Amino acid sequence: MRPKIHAHFAMTADGKISTKYLTPSQFTSTADKARIGEIRARHDAILAGRGTVAADTMSMRLSSEILRATRIKQGLPPEPLRVVISNAGKIDPSWKIFQHIGSPIVILSTIRMTQKLRAALAPLCDLHLYESPTVPLPAALGMLRAEYGVKSLVCEGGGALLRSLAAADLLDEIHLTLAPVLFGGAAAPTLTGLPGDFLPKPLAFRLAKMEALGDECLLHFKRKNIRRKIDPHSRTT
Repeated sequence: MRPKIHAHFAMTADGKISTKYLTPSQFTSTADKARIGEIRARHDAILAGRGTVAADTMSMRLSSEILRATRIKQGLPPEPLRVVISNAGKIDPSWKIFQHIGSPIVILSTIRMTQKLRAALAPLCDLHLYESPTVPLPAALGMLRAEYGVKSLVCEGGGALLRSLAAADLLDEIHLTLAPVLFGGAAAPTLTGLPGDFLPKPLAFRLAKMEALGDECLLHFKRKNIRRKIDPHSRTT
């Protein structure tokens, strides 16, 4: 079994989630920033790629005392588990995430991570290294469910990670803030990273909710269950 996987992104009106320089995502409103915490608080874990954690200087914490208190009343840890993924193992121990005491940190990587870096990170987090060029997502997600009790997680970026989840058919829901901003630029990433090959197959979603937040539009999509209709009178061999 694996956790249910939600994605939460902000996107410009021309489909960009960042600039070509991968600058921190500061193009949405203060109200939308507060919404990030509300969505985080609903899940057992927060997942992000190493590039996003570095570019956005993320702590991956819940800053709201009210949200932490609500989780405690529900019998949950004060904050969701923090999970960072890096295929090459390029994790910097000086990052902001390691400087903020909160929920445990789990690093998903591969044996490409150097021994020196493993030793530096060992006191700061739980390291899970896989003997493969890239992190096997189904196995890693299954591990999070079995060993950490993660039943649902929210992925906060970046586009390359979302593409990998989509390519493996692991996305269940998408929360998207559409901002009235235009970035342009062929080198600015979209929800699935830089333009490239098609996914192995299209993933269909249905619109579960849409609401306005000032000048922004909040969209919530849920995965469609597409089942082939079977004619009971047809013959099979």
